Amino acid sequence: MKSKIRFLSPLRMAMASAALVAVSQSVFAAPVTKVLEMNCPFPLIGDQIILASITVDYPEQVILADNPVLGPIQVDVITTVPDKARQGLAFVDATQVTGTAQSVNTFHTVVGDIDNSSQLTLEPTEIPTDESGPFDIPASGQAPAVEFNASHVGVVSLTVDDLILQMKNYKANGQVAPAPIGVFEADCLVVAGQDTTLTSFEVVGDGPVIVDGPADIDVATAPINFGTLQLGQSTTHTISITNIGDLALGINSISITGPDAAAFGETNSCTTLAGSASCSVNVTFTASEDGVQNATLIIDSTDEDQPSISISLSGSGQVELLPEITVTPASLDFGTIVEGTSNSQTVTINNTGGAALTVSGAQVSGSEFVKSNDTCSLVLAGSSCAIDITYNAILGSSNGSLTITSDDAQQASLTVPLMGTGKEEDTGFVLEIPLAIQGSSFLAANGGTLNLNGVIISQLNLSSGDFTGDMKLDPTSGSFEVIKGWSRYLATANIEFESVGEAVGSLVDGKLIATASAYIKVPKVTKSMFGLINWPIGGGDNCRTKTPVTFTIESPSDQPFDTIEGGLVTGTYTLPPLENCGLLTSILNLKMAGEGNTIELQMTPILD
Repeated sequence: MKSKIRFLSPLRMAMASAALVAVSQSVFAAPVTKVLEMNCPFPLIGDQIILASITVDYPEQVILADNPVLGPIQVDVITTVPDKARQGLAFVDATQVTGTAQSVNTFHTVVGDIDNSSQLTLEPTEIPTDESGPFDIPASGQAPAVEFNASHVGVVSLTVDDLILQMKNYKANGQVAPAPIGVFEADCLVVAGQDTTLTSFEVVGDGPVIVDGPADIDVATAPINFGTLQLGQSTTHTISITNIGDLALGINSISITGPDAAAFGETNSCTTLAGSASCSVNVTFTASEDGVQNATLIIDSTDEDQPSISISLSGSGQVELLPEITVTPASLDFGTIVEGTSNSQTVTINNTGGAALTVSGAQVSGSEFVKSNDTCSLVLAGSSCAIDITYNAILGSSNGSLTITSDDAQQASLTVPLMGTGKEEDTGFVLEIPLAIQGSSFLAANGGTLNLNGVIISQLNLSSGDFTGDMKLDPTSGSFEVIKGWSRYLATANIEFESVGEAVGSLVDGKLIATASAYIKVPKVTKSMFGLINWPIGGGDNCRTKTPVTFTIESPSDQPFDTIEGGLVTGTYTLPPLENCGLLTSILNLKMAGEGNTIELQMTPILD
């Protein structure tokens, strides 16, 4: 958009200067500080509420006659992070916090919003190790300069909309702390319900006066190719003309000239365009002879700078329609992946011609690249087909190609370069976390409950979230009623657990899933009658389930598992039949074995 500036007369300039002197004592305000609560997603520990204390020094007024440019403005921020964040950092031996931040701020004016985001640098901050509780991370930077004009006259407010932290944390030896704590980004959203206005000031007029700009035509001038058509066929392309100026734009004429002008025609709705208005020109190409035809569309208007605009037109006619091949993408880069893993991408063959395309071959070179799902043989006009290519990574760079042959007379053979790089697997930082277990299991067969206690010594890979562990459950006991003949008595089964293999699972974004297996053993079953002493009646050293019990537990979706504080996990399981338990084997199976059993455990990290 073009604009004209009418400058103030010497008399008005003098009046503006006098006004500036009169208000000079109230133009600049004292620094203001706004404290906002922000919800930040941290690795391992999940969402945490931080306090961002933002201090700026903006004027009370911006007087256009004096200087319409405001800034740059110094911005100081103190971010107070909670004790839980300190614990999460200490979890991986991080001792120092560094990084940058972006404070996303917006000026709100009478004519719209203006972005005024600030780039800040975090002051390297030592993480407290001798005391618990929250700690402060200072940051500073500058808000960029903004130029106001007469359209902005009135009250302008500045709000804080977001805070994006890019953290890089170090261990005491100077190395970056392990993933995911070492380097991460946290987009901290302003907690709803707060007043986010940082400051307000007034833009005062009597600056340069902006008058309506002249008419200004805007139209895409790139050449238009209508493609290849069979003789007698037509196709249409629409061109939009817009007046991006303020005053009315007159469209004087639209015409087509050139050696093959007769092959092209146009219709339009363009006369006079008000500011921001548009009109359309429909240009039609009719293939009237074999070969390429060229012409030029000319638009004459009242735009002072561009009174005439030319757009090249071209199209081709042919007696017989032919296939035409195009391939996307032109090359495949599978990126860098761990050796021994795979990545698949798709090559699409398009027929942009007017007749069916026959694909006679698609050959892959490079032993690391494999072709699959090749649906390409006969591709109808205007249609496409796909070929999947899989890269099986080996250590180092790999290169290959996909060569496609077809009956396209102009491009009988096309080659798509293939490339990929294999890297060694990053095993990540593994942290040993003992988890205390406390909970219970409900046995559906007898309606009783077993109390469960124990520990899982887990090895957590902080990069992948995968873990393995050694599960050790303490012995427990359960009681159930036995009816034999005319006798009725209460039996108590002593229960032990014999782990099979390791417990395995994952902890990703607060979701814990774990699977463990164990034989359930019943070394002793006793009975009590009429309040007398318990008498051994069954069980034994070899009394146990025929196969291991598999427990699959996971944290509820509405209760994220916390790496620092632990959390609740639940699951269901089937108890296999018992064997080698003496005369009571059938009764024990009746009272214990079967489906529909549930387990509920509170797992809590044991921290030093």
